[in-house]
Amino acid sequence: MLKGLLKMSMLKIISENKTTGYQIIKKITELTGEKPSTGSIYPLLKTMQNKGWITGTTQNRKTTYEITANGLAVLQTHGSLKDYYDQKINGSISLVHGTFSSQSEPTTHNLTLANPVVNQVASLLAHGVAPEKINIILSSTLESLQKLMED
Repeated sequence: MLKGLLKMSMLKIISENKTTGYQIIKKITELTGEKPSTGSIYPLLKTMQNKGWITGTTQNRKTTYEITANGLAVLQTHGSLKDYYDQKINGSISLVHGTFSSQSEPTTHNLTLANPVVNQVASLLAHGVAPEKINIILSSTLESLQKLMED
């Protein structure tokens, strides 16, 4: 699973209903066909608790997690990351094409050059940088890239 996607998926699941770590594992397994390890789920739950995104209530040795207002805000901010994950997936497809296709066969999903930019944008959004500020820089960069076509 793509880095960061598991954490946001977990937060989304918790936002829908109070849930346990075990229920999160079951839901992610249903969605992806792959069972995440407890070694990846529980540390992320702890991290989200420490960041104030979720709270956990333990009763009878079972912890139930619930999203906080802060967690909802994070989820809304990261909602704009759908395009980021689409690009990461397309980058993976490009890698598969490059690895298993013949040299003469063109790849239509070559986004590997854009991945560092996409990663940086995702990081900035995760750290609370306003999307409007990022857009200003990206617009300027796009203009510069378009000028390359003229050269």
